Amino acid sequence: MKLVIACCLLFPAGLGAQQLKPETAQQFDCYVQSAEARMDGRKAFLLADTDTAMNEQIVRGQKIRTLEANGPNPHKLAGGQLYDWIGASFIPGATLDKLIRMLQDYDHRAQYFPETISASKLLCLTGTDHFQYSMRMKEPAILDVESDVVWERVDAQHWRCRSLSTRVAEVGKDHGYLRRLNSYWRFAETGKGVFVEAETITLSDEFGSMTRMLGSALMGINPEKSLRHSLTAMRESVLKPGLDIPKLPAGLPACGPSVARAACAAAPGK
Repeated sequence: MKLVIACCLLFPAGLGAQQLKPETAQQFDCYVQSAEARMDGRKAFLLADTDTAMNEQIVRGQKIRTLEANGPNPHKLAGGQLYDWIGASFIPGATLDKLIRMLQDYDHRAQYFPETISASKLLCLTGTDHFQYSMRMKEPAILDVESDVVWERVDAQHWRCRSLSTRVAEVGKDHGYLRRLNSYWRFAETGKGVFVEAETITLSDEFGSMTRMLGSALMGINPEKSLRHSLTAMRESVLKPGLDIPKLPAGLPACGPSVARAACAAAPGK
């Protein structure tokens, strides 16, 4: 019952998630399967481990670096367009333990990411590594998103996290700005702070170049900008003096099975 109530709070009656065309979903899944294989096949845990210039920029320059993960964006799909961005930053003086505890505090994401999130709710929890939560995003429009998140502790200095949207619904008129949101995070602690790297794969409806340009300028239809905002807010929030991070809530229902990895099935009708 608690889960139903929590969902209803963020998804008002009559608000439905837009269904993708089968061919669009199939092409998105094929892209994600290939992207996840590329991530899994990387030898270096972080790009900054082998890219001296990037390491210098994010550590000494304290810059947020973004780059296209797989060629120019957007990638055109049947009836949609996909963006694949990588972002990297360094948080001096942070510890991995504190950062992970903050990021797993899903009930208070609006406090940590105020530019992009207005409300959030942890829906279920299995152990300490599988979460499902809902959030109301402020950009690229007012969007209600539910996600399935799996955390993995690689070793004492390294963590990974995979977050996959399971439901996306725009409040009010449906513009098609966001249909899917996948994010893959890596965290590495050193004696001086924590490296953060993320790859986000987002899917929207198909827009012409002029609409994309105007949307980016006026309404924030820009996955790269959202990624920059997230990395900046993460750094500012975890370093805030007196930050109090509550313990994970007790009494929540256990989540069901985690979302399976994307599988590239045959195209519809073939």
